[in-house]
Amino acid sequence: MQYTYHFAIADNKIQIPAQEKMSLTNYRREVLKLYRDILRASRHFTWNNEQGVPWSIILRQHARKEFEAARYERDPLLITRMLFVGRDCLNQTMEKIAATAKKIEENIDNTRTR
Repeated sequence: MQYTYHFAIADNKIQIPAQEKMSLTNYRREVLKLYRDILRASRHFTWNNEQGVPWSIILRQHARKEFEAARYERDPLLITRMLFVGRDCLNQTMEKIAATAKKIEENIDNTRTR
């Protein structure tokens, strides 16, 4: 799912138009939505790392740690920045996974003996 953001970045500060500002309740809703999307996306990582631990578990643990670290943040600008960066990273990761899966599928189709 893609989201469109209308932010202006100037002097390393995100400027949010007045109509786009959210209450803390809306921030909470967006944060939970991002967290759940990350947990859903972690299911796509089915392979293990060098120690034999599934990457899906590692990603879930790191996501939990990151979200817990920012749990009591109240600065709307910082929350918006973290949401924006988190959503962008998730979207880029999912696009890369989809592209890689497509390449693998094409390779299988091209090398399959008929």
